[in-house]
Amino acid sequence: MIVAAFALIVVAGFLGLRWFSQRSKQKAEKPEQAGEGTPEFWQSARPLVRQVAGYAQRLQLLGLRERYAHQIERAGLRFELTADEFLAIKAGVLVIAIGFALFFYAAVAQNALIALAIVFMGLVLPDMRLSAAVRKQEHSFLRALPGFLDLLALSVEAGMGFDAAVLRLTEVLEPGPLIWRFQTFLRSVNVGKTRVEALREMAQKVDLPDFTTFANVVVQATETGASMGPVLRTASGDMLSRRFDRAEKTAHELPIKILLPLFVFVFPATFIMVLGPVYFQFVASGASSAL
Repeated sequence: MIVAAFALIVVAGFLGLRWFSQRSKQKAEKPEQAGEGTPEFWQSARPLVRQVAGYAQRLQLLGLRERYAHQIERAGLRFELTADEFLAIKAGVLVIAIGFALFFYAAVAQNALIALAIVFMGLVLPDMRLSAAVRKQEHSFLRALPGFLDLLALSVEAGMGFDAAVLRLTEVLEPGPLIWRFQTFLRSVNVGKTRVEALREMAQKVDLPDFTTFANVVVQATETGASMGPVLRTASGDMLSRRFDRAEKTAHELPIKILLPLFVFVFPATFIMVLGPVYFQFVASGASSAL
């Protein structure tokens, strides 16, 4: 019964946040077209979510709404989700978790600790899914950034302007988080913002140290009138070096991270396989009764 209760909770949480994973599996598409490939579950549930989000707009949440809006922006979901809609989803998952916790406490086992664990799971599960979407977006962004800067430097050194080179690369490269961000940058420039303002706004939305460094370098080169080609070439090499440093750091951390699964799963199973037959032979020989 305990396993069944937990299974129901997992299923409910999965259904409540299914659109997160559905979006990550869809083919790459432009942000303005993000609503076209939205999963049917989210399309059917969104009117109810919007209705609950209307009540959430009246609440003073002391910066919580702004924090979620910033995370949604970093996750690339601003065309699909608002902060109030996310708060409505979070409230819905929490209500479902409370209902399962009460059912578990009343019908399965009167264990307050497990019931509180179920409620806590419903409280943090939406945040975990949003954080996972942010990490995936950032990983894709950082993987594409060095190659994009390399091509951008090559285009500028060949005689193209910075904005023209960015436009050309966004047209020929495969769509992704980095391309979408630079398309937004170009739209900002087209509506009248300067390159410096658009880059600073883009760096604030991306909120990654690597890209912030690149944006500051380009802004400084633009304001001082320096040649953009060598600046971009240096920035590209710096990004590639940072990428290798992150890979080496991850490789060095792997032996430490693998210790927990070893102690929790592998070592107990090994001990059972090795000592289990010895124990049963010991019991069958009658030596245990002599002790």
